[in-house]
Amino acid sequence: IDSLNLCEGDHWMDEVSVDLFPYDAGTDSGFTFSSPNFATIPQETVKEITCSSPSHPANSFYYPKLKILPPIAQVKMVKLKKSHLGLSVPYINLPAKSNEIIDSVSETPLDCEVSQWSSWGLCRGVCRETGTKIRTRFVLLQPANNGMPCPNLDEETACEPENCV
Repeated sequence: IDSLNLCEGDHWMDEVSVDLFPYDAGTDSGFTFSSPNFATIPQETVKEITCSSPSHPANSFYYPKLKILPPIAQVKMVKLKKSHLGLSVPYINLPAKSNEIIDSVSETPLDCEVSQWSSWGLCRGVCRETGTKIRTRFVLLQPANNGMPCPNLDEETACEPENCV
């Protein structure tokens, strides 16, 4: 959090909540948290990570179907009351706070994503009769939360067998 104004008019705010989003410090190359630690030379500028940038499926926050990436955390700051001596009230009297995780991503519909079609396979069949050939694709992303289901993963078409004697 940088340059956050905690004043409202001429007094401190009683409470402030700030959503936190991921940033890339520009010091380490790689798309995932488990990537090898290769230093980025020269260091890049600090920039916000979004659901589509960096645009690579290995990116830990790559969700191209989302319009915006939800916050990964939220910080809530609460003003402490002062005692009569001007010292803050001991922390022992503060009410317990929770570390509640709010999962807004799990409610977002995600459509099925499939790969490109493979090349057509060899034509199978008896010479001088119509045969068939098949091409396939595979699921890249399973649908979730009532997203669009996956289409057919294989396709068949008629063909004429080759190399007949």
